[in-house]
Amino acid sequence: MPISFSSGNGGGGSYLRVNMPQNRWTYVSDAGQEDLSDPVIAFDVAKIQLGWLAIDTGFRDWQAWPSNTETIAPGDNYKRGFELDCWVSGGRHGTFSGNSYGQTSFIERLYNEAEKAPEFAAGKVPMVKITASTPISVGKGTSYNLEFVIGKWIDRPDVSETPPEAPVSQPDSAASASSVASPDEFGF
Repeated sequence: MPISFSSGNGGGGSYLRVNMPQNRWTYVSDAGQEDLSDPVIAFDVAKIQLGWLAIDTGFRDWQAWPSNTETIAPGDNYKRGFELDCWVSGGRHGTFSGNSYGQTSFIERLYNEAEKAPEFAAGKVPMVKITASTPISVGKGTSYNLEFVIGKWIDRPDVSETPPEAPVSQPDSAASASSVASPDEFGF
């Protein structure tokens, strides 16, 4: 019987990956990888799960905190992290997780800004345009500050629904916050 090393993610579900210095976002699914140019992403920050995340070569372990209340780290290589649902063009679902300073800072700022909006209290999900990645000094090193704009808000998609096949084009990068994308343009 032949074997194959697929280019997909090994059946672990679709997810988003970000290269922060280049502000390059990649959607990874069993079908392969897709670079998202000029991404507009719906992040379900209201249902974020906090926890401990250890990432190393060939190793990823996620330990969610019960009720998002911090627990004792399971080991020295675990850092505070997050995991949340997200949707990209065409309504395709994935997860976004991380434990780096830049990623956790981005999600913290996004959550805090989104929480102030009345749509957040109504259970809607913000559509977010990532506009830039700016280097910042952290301790003795460099991290990156992802800049963003919250555009429109959409009803929370059902993660069990099958998304449409064809992705929908992204809006022009010069679009204002009020015209990030409509739910129809986004594929929901």
